[in-house]
Amino acid sequence: MKKILFSLFIFFAIILNFKTTTFAQETSNQISDIEEIVVTSQKRANAIAAQDLPVSVTAINEQLILESESVDLTDIGRMVPNATLHPSATFASTPNFLIRGIGISGTTRSLDPAVGVIVDGVYLGFPVGANLDMFDRESIEILRGPQGTILGRNVTGGAVVVRTKRPSGEFGVKADVTVGDYSRRDLSFSFEGPISDTISGKIAVMSRERDGYWKDNNGGTMVPTAGAIARGYDETGFGESGTKPDVDLTIIRPMLLIEPNENLDITLIGEFLSDKSGTADSRNFVNSSSLRRTQLFGYTPPEDRYEINHNLMGGNDLEIDTFVGEFNLQTDTGILTGIASYRELTYDSSTDFDGSPITLFHFPDNHEEQEQQTFELRYAGSASDNIDYVVGISYFDQEMFVGERRDFGVADIAGVVELSHDSIGIFAELDYSITDKTKITLGARWTEESKDVIFNAIGSCEKDFSSCSGPSSGLSVAGTFDDTTPKVAITHALNDDVNIYASYTQGFRSGTFDARARTVDSFLNSKPGPEEVTSFELGMKSTFNDGKILLNIALFQADYDDIQKLALEECEVDIVTCPSGRIQRLINAAKATIEGIEIETRINITDQFSIQGSLGYTDAGFDEFLGFDADGVRGYDPVTDPAAAAALKFERVPELTYNIMANYFQPLSNGAEIDFRLAYSYTDDFTNDALGTRAIITDSYGLLDASVSYTFAGSGLKLTVFGKNITDEDYHDFALDNALTSLTWGGVPDTYGLRLTYSFE
Repeated sequence: MKKILFSLFIFFAIILNFKTTTFAQETSNQISDIEEIVVTSQKRANAIAAQDLPVSVTAINEQLILESESVDLTDIGRMVPNATLHPSATFASTPNFLIRGIGISGTTRSLDPAVGVIVDGVYLGFPVGANLDMFDRESIEILRGPQGTILGRNVTGGAVVVRTKRPSGEFGVKADVTVGDYSRRDLSFSFEGPISDTISGKIAVMSRERDGYWKDNNGGTMVPTAGAIARGYDETGFGESGTKPDVDLTIIRPMLLIEPNENLDITLIGEFLSDKSGTADSRNFVNSSSLRRTQLFGYTPPEDRYEINHNLMGGNDLEIDTFVGEFNLQTDTGILTGIASYRELTYDSSTDFDGSPITLFHFPDNHEEQEQQTFELRYAGSASDNIDYVVGISYFDQEMFVGERRDFGVADIAGVVELSHDSIGIFAELDYSITDKTKITLGARWTEESKDVIFNAIGSCEKDFSSCSGPSSGLSVAGTFDDTTPKVAITHALNDDVNIYASYTQGFRSGTFDARARTVDSFLNSKPGPEEVTSFELGMKSTFNDGKILLNIALFQADYDDIQKLALEECEVDIVTCPSGRIQRLINAAKATIEGIEIETRINITDQFSIQGSLGYTDAGFDEFLGFDADGVRGYDPVTDPAAAAALKFERVPELTYNIMANYFQPLSNGAEIDFRLAYSYTDDFTNDALGTRAIITDSYGLLDASVSYTFAGSGLKLTVFGKNITDEDYHDFALDNALTSLTWGGVPDTYGLRLTYSFE
């Protein structure tokens, strides 16, 4: 009720202060010079153009977000070289993001992401809900390579920096209605304006609904195990036959901008998110390696790739409340900035993991809670005409509760993990202009993290996870991890249009524990220390032909050490803790070298026609892999020979990615305008397992999108017809081949829609 009242207060305050406003006639979209994109992720006192930074960054503005019909960060990732921004297989709202080959593939909550997601200056410590919706976003910045100096903890692969559109201080209205196939219905509305001489407000509301892409032929009938029945899972109908997963998302986002004087501004942001969408459903996939397994159970999957036969209708119930407060105080020499935030999350889900009408592997009920607080205080200023700097301190604290149950048909196990986690960081970065053309950047960050984990697993839990029992009940571990990560970069302007740079950066990902350990031994001895990434980069950023051509190139090499991986280790034989003498533990198992290239370009061919695109190539190879199950049989096979290790594969890392977009617009005699857009993105084949044989290979695929827009003269109205994956490419983002069956997730069919937007400012 409080969140609703808060939002209504802002809405009516603006209404009551509404003044007569003239419609702002939008100017023509005529293309001239390449638009200078200013980034906010570097936290400087003055705006910095992306072209002037010794950092590989793709900055996407609000216009491109809308033109590309991007719904979430997965759509954004298709426009970025060497970025795999896919959701996880089992939990649709949870990202498994990788940049330049560095990231994680899994949903173990104690395993920190290697690609940080930062929203309005706030790092999201819990991955659930981090595959953000693009509603009312002002900009997205994808930074590649370690970014720990400025952006903080656990950004060894890179960072995704999202900025929500702030109140402008002026009256403005935007409304958006989108309808499409699969019964898609999107409604969004934002209204902003002054409340008083010093206070402005904004309220943005969005509702998105859609049926699922997959037809469930089985109808969601589950026969639970005896243990499940004893705990109350005696229902036989978990849903009705029909399309799934569906989408049911609501976002309410009120904001206040307070400007008591010309030197101080305060922004307050609230966000209340409710997501009751379906799960990311798996499809049972028959190929030569898995056919024998599916036949053993007497089940043959449907031939239609959009038909499934599940006996548990999965679902999600995600609630997130977020509050962010930011102030900026202008002084004689710089800006003092403070950001404080609070995030509260609850998440309930159920998933049919095995992709069949047989109860082989289900997550019948999971319950998760997270509470996080963050604080950052920094000062960005100038010491002289040729020295700019930023110094700051940050604090992060979170509490997590994760209850999971797995039903294997003949038995089920459950457990609870409680994690307390806090982190403190002190950072500084300095830009020194040696000459008018040459600048050196020096930076460093010290980070200390503490984690405490209480583990109740491999046992039995009540349906609501209020109590658990088992051999590992009540076990706890704790650890403290710290590191200092430096940065050195030099930038030189060959002329007014061409900058070259070289950089050396280090990244640090905290040590952790295995929250999904299968035995007491694996929990107590899964204590990997921090990962470290050392990155070298050479780059060029340039414009040509009087600003009509942009060309950026980056070459990089990353030494990736102490990689946290599940691996097999020897253990003392014990019937309870280690029955076989070999056990799976989460350890610092591997080392790797990653090399690659990135190219981004935009060409304004005429005043009405432009193309832009990017290409990324990643060569990621292991140098060693300790405790690897190399022969596919439970055993201990450390791969220390560099040649043998290099044959292993990085999970979900395509060698080649590229995209190209073409835009053409035509002014009409009546003052209206028509716009055409065509976009193609390509992802090379990749494996989902280090061997590249035990898991299904994701074949290369290309996605073609198109849209046509008509902007009505002088009305603020725009009508768009769009199609995504219009060639109906058959693809998937993730695959798994386990002892039971082969499964795939993802792959959206061809979809079409109609969008009507109205705005005036």
